[in-house]
Amino acid sequence: MTDPSTDAGTTSIGLAAERRSFGWGVRSAPIDPQLFYARDIQLNRRGDGTLDLALVDGIDTLEQDLRTAIGTGLGSDPLNTRHGFDGAAAIAEEHDFMLLRERLRAACVTMLRADPRVLDVVRVLIGAEIAAFSEGDTAAPPPAGVYGMVDVQATFRIVGGHQVTLAIGPVLAGA
Repeated sequence: MTDPSTDAGTTSIGLAAERRSFGWGVRSAPIDPQLFYARDIQLNRRGDGTLDLALVDGIDTLEQDLRTAIGTGLGSDPLNTRHGFDGAAAIAEEHDFMLLRERLRAACVTMLRADPRVLDVVRVLIGAEIAAFSEGDTAAPPPAGVYGMVDVQATFRIVGGHQVTLAIGPVLAGA
């Protein structure tokens, strides 16, 4: 996620309002820096040596929830069947790499729109599109034509109307 303190679309609603808007939860931490989706709960050691759950709040909660959603198959959570990412269906069903990239983009947009804290999706960039867009190129480069992990970057508006750009993760694809 872009650093909220330096992002041009930074939320400036204040910590208390941010916590009310985005909620809070138990912080998860990567178990290995190379494994994007492999996470576990994080514990903090108190001054007396006891362990306590680490908490996440504000916009960091949204980031963590979206990263969890993209690593969860759509409908696989029995308590919230709208939670998750439908990218596996696109990968299994689509053989044309251009259509696969567009189905992954649509799956990302659907995942983002399912979160009530996301008001509007501005753009979703996949793979080589991220570098091309940052260099000012508006035309999407052709898909690589091979399967592998591709980065996904989404720009969207959140509660309060602020714009956020978030690397929501690498996905297995051929885009």
